[in-house]
Amino acid sequence: MVSGLTPIASRLSLALDEEYLRMQNEWFFKWHFIGREGPVEIDSFDGRMIKYGGIKFSGTAHDIYWQTIQRYLRKKISAILDDVETELRKYPLEIRETTLNRARSLILQFAGKIRRAAIDKDRVLRGDGIKFPEARDFGQWSGSRNEDIEARIASLLDIYCDRKITIEGVEVSFNSMMNDKLTLVKADGTIVRENIPGQVTPTLVITFLRDLPIEPGDHFLRQLPSGLVDDLVVVDPGYRSGIGGIQAHFQTKVRRSDAATGSQHALIQNITNNFHGPNARVNSNSIDNSLNVAGDISVRDLSDFIGQLRPTIDALPSPQKELITAPLAILDEEIRASAPSQSRMRAALLSMKTIAEGVAGNLAAAGIVSLIGRLLSSA
Repeated sequence: MVSGLTPIASRLSLALDEEYLRMQNEWFFKWHFIGREGPVEIDSFDGRMIKYGGIKFSGTAHDIYWQTIQRYLRKKISAILDDVETELRKYPLEIRETTLNRARSLILQFAGKIRRAAIDKDRVLRGDGIKFPEARDFGQWSGSRNEDIEARIASLLDIYCDRKITIEGVEVSFNSMMNDKLTLVKADGTIVRENIPGQVTPTLVITFLRDLPIEPGDHFLRQLPSGLVDDLVVVDPGYRSGIGGIQAHFQTKVRRSDAATGSQHALIQNITNNFHGPNARVNSNSIDNSLNVAGDISVRDLSDFIGQLRPTIDALPSPQKELITAPLAILDEEIRASAPSQSRMRAALLSMKTIAEGVAGNLAAAGIVSLIGRLLSSA
C-alpha cells in the first residue's frame, strides 16, 4: 500500500501509474509507425480499430489523433470515478472524504499527464526528426478538464460524506446547506469560476472549494429566482484550515454592494467600469493587501516561475501539496497553448497564492507567495 493513502486511493495510485505507462508504450508509441507501408492498428476507444499505413501525420490523421485521445480521457475519467463511487460505498463515513480528496489529487495528476503526453507526442509527430514545431494543445478536453473532475468529486462528497462545519457557533450539515450557485468575479471584472456551490448568509459566503483565489474586493454573484442578481463584495476571504473531520473551507465575510441589483452581465460590466486604469487598485473597507497587476504575464517568466516552484512543493504540508496540483496543471496547459489565457494564468497563480497563505510559518509556502507576488507585480 502506498504510504498515507486509504485502500481505495492506494489501488487507484498504482492503477493510474500502470495505465499511464500502458498508454505511453502502446497507444502513443504506435503513431510513430503510420508512415510505414504495412497497416498499423490503433485503438479508437469507441469499439473499433483505426488502421493507418503509408500516410503522414497531418490532415485527417492529425484530427483523428486529437479526437481519439480526448475520447479516451473523457471515458477513462468517467470510468475511474464510477469505480471510486462503487468502492466508496463499502467504507465507513469517516474515511470517505479523505479517500475522495486523495482520489481527486491522483485523477487530476493523471489527466494532466495524459494531456501533456498528447501535446508532446503531437509535437514530435509533426516534426521531421530534426526540427520540431512549437508544442500546441489542439484539444478542448470536454469532460476531462480539471473543472469537470472537481465538479464530479464535489458531487460525490455531497452524496457520500455528511460533512459538517461550525458557523457562528452552530454545527451545520454541509449536504443541507450548499444550495447556492455562485460566480466569483475579480475586481477588474475577470470571471474566475461559475457554478460554485456555496451558502450565503447576510454576512458570509461559505464554500468548500478550497482552491478559489479569493481576495478582498472580489465579488460573489448569486442568481436569484426572480432573475435579479445579488452582488456580494469580499471583505475578508476567511480561509479555514481543515481540522478533525471538518474539511478546509472558506467562510468569507462579505457586504452587499451598493450597486443596483440587475443582470449578471450588467453587474460584471459595472465592476469592470469601476476598475480604472492599468494599475488601479480596489479596496473594500479593508487594508490594501492587493497585488498591483498590470500588463501580461510572459510565458518565459511563467516557465521560470514553475521551474523554481517544483522543487519547493514537496516541502509543503500534504493538504497544500495536493491542493496546489490543480492550478499547477492549469499553468502547464497555458504554457503549451498557442494562445495562453491571461485570465486563466492569473486565476491559477492567485489560487496558488491563497493555498500557500493558508500555511503559517512554512518557509516553502512563504517563498511561493513571494515568487507569485514578484511575477504578478512585474507583469
